[in-house]
Amino acid sequence: MQVGISIFRVLMQITRPRMMIQGNIKGTDIYRNLHQYKEAQRVPGFLILTVEAPINFANTNYLNERTKRWIEDESSSGNKQTELRVVILDLSAVPAIDTSGIAFLIDLKKSTEKHGLELVLVNPTGEVMEKIQRANDAHDHFRPDCLYLTTGEAIASLSGFAKMATP
Repeated sequence: MQVGISIFRVLMQITRPRMMIQGNIKGTDIYRNLHQYKEAQRVPGFLILTVEAPINFANTNYLNERTKRWIEDESSSGNKQTELRVVILDLSAVPAIDTSGIAFLIDLKKSTEKHGLELVLVNPTGEVMEKIQRANDAHDHFRPDCLYLTTGEAIASLSGFAKMATP
C-alpha cells in the first residue's frame, strides 16, 4: 500500500511539477513565492513564474495550461495601472529540459507575443541554456535581450519597457 502511494506521489511530481508566482520582498532584490512569503508583493506590470522541476514531455501540457491560466487571470484583472506587460519565467530550479520542454518555451514565447507581452527567461541552468541555444541556431526564438541572470536584473532592465508599453 505504501509503495503504491509513493509511486503515485512520484508520478504526480513528474506530471504536475511545482510552479509558483513570485513577488518581491520590499526593499530588496529578493523574489519569493507569494503564497509562502506574505511580505512578498507583486511587481506591477510583471508576472514572475518559477518552475521547480525538469521540463519534459510528461509535464509540458500541465505547465502550458497553468502558465496560460495565470496570464489570463493577470491580464483580465482590468487594472490599467498594473496592466501585465512582461512574463518572467525563472528557470534556475530546472535541472533538465527535453525537446518537448523547448517546444513549450517556444510556444509560450509565441503565445505571449501574440498577446502583446514580452517573455523573458531568467537563469537557465547549463543544460537548459545549451538546449535553448541549439534551438536558437535553427530559429532565433530567444534573443540575448530576453535572457537574464537574475529576476532583479530582468525587472530593472524591463521596467522601462513595462512603463513605455502602457497606453
